[in-house]
Amino acid sequence: MNRRIWSLAVITFKEGIRDRTLYGIGLFALMIMGLSLVVTGFFLRELHKVTVDINISAITFGGLLMIFSLSVNLMSKDLDKRTIYSVLSKPFSRTQYLIGKFFGLVLLSLAAVCMLTLISTLTIWAVKSQYPIYFKEFVWLAVFQAVFAEFLMFIVLNAVVIFFSTVTTSSFLTLLFTISTYIVGQTVEEVVQFIQRQAPEIQLTTAVQTVIKITQYVVPNLSVYDLKVRAAHGLSISCSYLLSITCYSLIYSAVILLFASIVFSRRELT
Repeated sequence: MNRRIWSLAVITFKEGIRDRTLYGIGLFALMIMGLSLVVTGFFLRELHKVTVDINISAITFGGLLMIFSLSVNLMSKDLDKRTIYSVLSKPFSRTQYLIGKFFGLVLLSLAAVCMLTLISTLTIWAVKSQYPIYFKEFVWLAVFQAVFAEFLMFIVLNAVVIFFSTVTTSSFLTLLFTISTYIVGQTVEEVVQFIQRQAPEIQLTTAVQTVIKITQYVVPNLSVYDLKVRAAHGLSISCSYLLSITCYSLIYSAVILLFASIVFSRRELT
């Protein structure tokens, strides 16, 4: 990696670590994991599934909160406080600035995921030690694979934040567009499959069909990263599937960063 890009990534990472929002999000996610120690006692049959689902959901929720609040604010803060001018006045191109910011946000997400995964692992281990008879179908590898898939989703969403930050100067609009992308990305595959199953009964206009097809290819398919159910059932994921979603994340992020660079290079900073 270019030294300039790496230095900007480290600065972004340190800036995010110092933000108090990160600690609030971490404490909230830890509270959810802690509650799993109490809540799982009420489930006598599928205790291991509930434990895994709650803990992975807590990791996902914590990561999403960080992206929707901290990542969006870190991008908009440079524009609001005019610190971007001091960066671009040095030998930094606008493309290097965006890439450096992106890697900084990814490092921040990685640190948060590692911390939450460590606490989640201890929580699951504690429940497993207390109720070992219910964890006969439990597989640690499936849990870590599901967490890795969630991290890949965070990479894509950070790239989405970068893109919308170059399109609009409003942090609220960036947040709104990012949340909308997440919601649509989680449901677009189910909508397409439903339409395909009900095609003879549903009469859609050509315009609606065109919009659905465009949305399917433009918006990231985030449902492919949701492996909580498989992890809860102790079903490991094949290496080929993990490789495919990894490549999908990297390619999609690279493409959207390319578009962000094109938009940002033509944008007037006032």
